Amino acid sequence: MRKLNSQFVTTFVSEAGLGGQNGTYYGFVEMDRYYCMAVAEGYDGDGGQESAKLAVDAAIEAFVQKPGMSAGRIRACIKKAHKSLMGQSIRIRLKAGILLLVSDYTRFRYGVCGNVMLFALREAGIYHQSITHTVYQTMQVQGQTAEKGTGPKQETGNLYHYLGGKAGITVSGKIRLADGDLLLAATEGLWGRVNRVEILDAYESIQSVDEFMGDLQELYLRGSVDSIPCCCIAAVDIKKTYKENKTLKKKILIWTIVILLILAIVATVVVIWYRIRQRKQREVRSTMAVYEDTGDTYMADLNCLLARQEYEKAAEESKKLNKNAERLEMEQLFSEKVNISTLLDNAVSAYEARDYTTARAEYKKALELAKKYRELAPLISLIEQKQKLVSTGMEIDHYMQSAVMKEAEGDLAMARALYAKAEAMLRIVDDPEWLKEAQLALLRVQGQEAQEEKDERARDRDEVIIDADKQAALDAILAGDFEAALEAYTKIRDSYIEMEENEKAEETTQIILSLQKQARASGELSQENIDADEAAAFEAVLAGDTQTALALYTKVQEAYLALEDEEKAEEIGNIIASLGQEAPAEEEVPPVPETVPIPEQVPEGAAVQEEKETGNPLDQMGRVALEQAMTPILETALKDTANRDFVSAIESYRKIAALCREYGDEKTAAQMDAMVAGLEKLQAKEQTAEAGGNTDG
Repeated sequence: MRKLNSQFVTTFVSEAGLGGQNGTYYGFVEMDRYYCMAVAEGYDGDGGQESAKLAVDAAIEAFVQKPGMSAGRIRACIKKAHKSLMGQSIRIRLKAGILLLVSDYTRFRYGVCGNVMLFALREAGIYHQSITHTVYQTMQVQGQTAEKGTGPKQETGNLYHYLGGKAGITVSGKIRLADGDLLLAATEGLWGRVNRVEILDAYESIQSVDEFMGDLQELYLRGSVDSIPCCCIAAVDIKKTYKENKTLKKKILIWTIVILLILAIVATVVVIWYRIRQRKQREVRSTMAVYEDTGDTYMADLNCLLARQEYEKAAEESKKLNKNAERLEMEQLFSEKVNISTLLDNAVSAYEARDYTTARAEYKKALELAKKYRELAPLISLIEQKQKLVSTGMEIDHYMQSAVMKEAEGDLAMARALYAKAEAMLRIVDDPEWLKEAQLALLRVQGQEAQEEKDERARDRDEVIIDADKQAALDAILAGDFEAALEAYTKIRDSYIEMEENEKAEETTQIILSLQKQARASGELSQENIDADEAAAFEAVLAGDTQTALALYTKVQEAYLALEDEEKAEEIGNIIASLGQEAPAEEEVPPVPETVPIPEQVPEGAAVQEEKETGNPLDQMGRVALEQAMTPILETALKDTANRDFVSAIESYRKIAALCREYGDEKTAAQMDAMVAGLEKLQAKEQTAEAGGNTDG
C-alpha cells in the first residue's frame, strides 16, 4: 500500500576512472512497506568491485529476509556484509565502505561504514549530510583548513572504519521526507573532487534529475586527468511520499483514551479487591500466630503431643496464604516445629527405655532445629538439661557395662569399683530398679573376691615351690648344664598345668624350646668363626681356588642354617651354586690354576726373580694397587652372581680383566675371561629355558 501511494525514482552513474577498474557497486530494492538502497566502494588491490558487490548483495539480502527500519536492523544488515567479506578473504583481505539507506516512503534512515556519503537536498539546499569514518571528517569537525596542498582533502581515503577491518557503524535517526526531496549517495571519488558548494550550484539550476547527474559527472571529470578515481553516484528522486491518514490517527487516539478509561476502572476494581484480599490474609496470619504461640507454650512444658496438634493447625491455615514464597516459608516453619516435637517425643521414649545413644541423637537434632527460632529459647534450656541427664545415664550405663566385662575377665577389684561408682550415681538419678540391680551386682562381686582370696593363699604355696625350681634352672643355665635346666623347666611347666595357669605354662614351654635350640647350637660355629670362614672363602675366590672357596662357603651355609638365619643361608647357597656353575668344565676351558691371582708379598729380590720367570711386570707396589682396585669390583660380581644377575656380573668380571691387563697381570686376566665365558654359558642356558617355558631354578 505504501509503495503504490508514493513515487521514488532511482538514478545512478558509475565511472571506472583512469585506472579502468570500477571498484564501486550499487543496488536497491523496493518493497511494499520499505525502500532499500546500498552503495559500496571496494578497497582491495584488484579494483575492489568484488568486495563492493559482495557487501551490497549481502546487505540487501539480509534486509529482504527481515525488513525493518530500526537502528538495530540496519546495523545487522551492515554486519552481515562485513561477515561476508571476512568469509571470502582467502587470497587477499577484502575491504569496502558502504552506505545503506532505508525508507518507509515517509521517512528515511541510513547506516554508514567507511567513506560513502549521503546528501539530502530540498528547495535548493542541503538539509542533511552524513558523516564518514575518515581522517578528513575528523579534521573538518576540528575546524582545520587546507594548507599548501596538504590539507584535509588529502585524508579522504584514510579510514578509521571499513568492512573487512574494524567495522564501526554509524546509524542516523529517522528523518521525515517531503515531496520533491532528492537523496544523493556518492562514493569518495565524487565528494573528494566536488565540494558541497558545487553540488548546491548544480542543484539550483536543476531541470531534471538526469541533468543534475550529468552536471555532477562533468564536475567529477574536470581538471587534471592524471588521477581520476572510480566513482558511483546514486540519486533517489522523491516525487511523492506516502501520506498517512490523519483521520485514522484521531480514531486511534479516541480509542486509546477509551481504553485508558476502561483500564482505570478495572484498576480501581482490582485495588478494592486486592485490599479485601489483603484483609483476609491478615486474618489468616493472625490465626496462624495464635496457633504457633500456643504450640510454643506447650513445647516449653515438653507437652509434645499438644504442641504438635497446634502446629498442624497453623500449617493448615498457612495453605490459605496467597503468596507462594510466604506460604512455602510458613509451611517449612511449621513443618520444622512439628519435627522438633516429634524428635523430643522420641528422645523421651528412648531415655525411658535406656536407649541413651538414640536419646542423645534425637535431643541433638531437636536442639539444632530449636536454635533457629528465638521464641523457642525456653525449650533450648530444657533440652540442654535433658542432654545432661542423658550423659549421666550413658556414664552409668558405661560403668555397668565395663563392670560386667571386668567381672567376666576376672578383674573383680575393678568390677567392684565400677559397680560402686554406678551405685553412687544411681542414688542421685531417680531409677530404683536400676539401683537395685547395681547393688545386687556389687554384693555378688564382693562374694567372689572373698572366695578368690582363699584360692590365692593356696596358690601362693605352689608359687614358692615353682620359684625354687626357677632358681635351680637359672643356676644350671649359668653353669652351661642345659639338660638340668630343661628338667627343671619341665617340672615348672607341669606345675603350671596342674594349677590351670595355661598362659604361664605356654610361656614355660617357649623357654624350654629356646633352651633346646641353644643346646643344639652350642656345638656349632660362633659368629666370629663364620666371618673368618667367609673371608677365607672370598680370598680363595680372588686366588682362583674354586674348590677351596666352595668348601668354605658350604661350611658357612651350614653354620647359618644352625643359627636359623635362613636369609643368609640362602644367599650363601646362591654363591655356592654360582661358583659351581662358573667353574669351567675340563673339556670346555682350561683348568683354573691353583695359584692365587693376587700374589702374596715376597722379598724384593724374589719378586724380581719371579718377574723374570713369569714375565709379569708387576712390582710390589703394583700388586698392592691392583688388589685394592679389584677387590670391591669382585665383591660386587659375587653378589650379582648370587642374585643371578649375570649381565652385571659379566660386566664386573670384564672390568677386573681389563684392570689386570692395565697392570700387566695377564694370568689373572685370563682367569677372569674364563669366569666371563662360564657366566655367558649359564646366561644362555637360562634364556633358553625361559624361552621354552622352563621354570626350573
